[in-house]
Amino acid sequence: MSEAMNNLKIPISDVSLIIPSQNAEKNLFQLLRHLVNWEIIPSEIIIIDSSQIKLNIPNEFKLFTEKNNIRLLVVHERSLYPGKARNIGINKATNPILAFLDTSTHPTKKWLSSALHIHQAKGLQGVWGNTYYKADTYIASLIRACTYGSKPLQTFPGSVVEKNIFNRCGLFIESTRAGEDGDWMSRASLHKIKLSNPEEVLNYGELNSISLGGVLKKWFRNYSFSGNLPHRKIQKDLYYYLISFVTVLIAYNWNKVIAAWDTESIYFIPNVTKISLLVIIAIYAAIRGILLPKKKGIDFKFIFPMNFIFISAISFLIDITKALAFGYSRFRKND
Repeated sequence: MSEAMNNLKIPISDVSLIIPSQNAEKNLFQLLRHLVNWEIIPSEIIIIDSSQIKLNIPNEFKLFTEKNNIRLLVVHERSLYPGKARNIGINKATNPILAFLDTSTHPTKKWLSSALHIHQAKGLQGVWGNTYYKADTYIASLIRACTYGSKPLQTFPGSVVEKNIFNRCGLFIESTRAGEDGDWMSRASLHKIKLSNPEEVLNYGELNSISLGGVLKKWFRNYSFSGNLPHRKIQKDLYYYLISFVTVLIAYNWNKVIAAWDTESIYFIPNVTKISLLVIIAIYAAIRGILLPKKKGIDFKFIFPMNFIFISAISFLIDITKALAFGYSRFRKND
């Protein structure tokens, strides 16, 4: 960091960078170390720290901000949800352009300069984030195939936007632990906020350090908190599981109801329950184990010859967890 700190010719832009952080000191400091190498540095950095133990920003980074006349503001308030933390950052920002990062998202050195160039060139109201979910281990690759896929996804972290758009479509929901960013993105679309797609990609590397149990726990937490948000189409998911349940129920009772267990009846289907279950499993495996992963950019070479079985099995666990979380969300309040 010392070499970058001694470089007094770093271009500074009138941008406020907002970073929520909660018990993520290691990731945050890694992000700050890379920040000094960016092509353009924001003139204001606002860190909203909701950790149990107050952050101590490294002295060398403080020196870097002082030498380059960058306003560094660290707000400490315990146990904030992401929406509340971002809202604090938005309200305290003094620049007309706001940039957002999370401690788990790592931008390229061109991320901010590219976003500002696109914003100026296209005359829109900002640029979305674009996140690539890294998977360097086998289990991480399986989890990615079941969830995010290998194509970069449009995300709020990584977005660079005009501050005044929050006057139009509102701030973030503060009472939920997860899903507040998707809710805001949905409202931005509803209000026809014109944001461009970016050129630079952010890297998310947390999949490499999480277990399957951790993924299921995270999915249950996220969907139980966000299940009641407007942008979650709960009915669609519930209908899927309800239809599957009804299909199995009808199949189980087919011979009893339709053929009255008369083995001579033309309507009698031997082993109907087993056949029905196998058909449902086959359809599910084809969709969740092959078609959806391929649509999300997963290579057929990874899916076959056997991984589609593991992808289907993990997807099933995730879908069951999601369904339980949706059900649970109906009976809980976001505290």
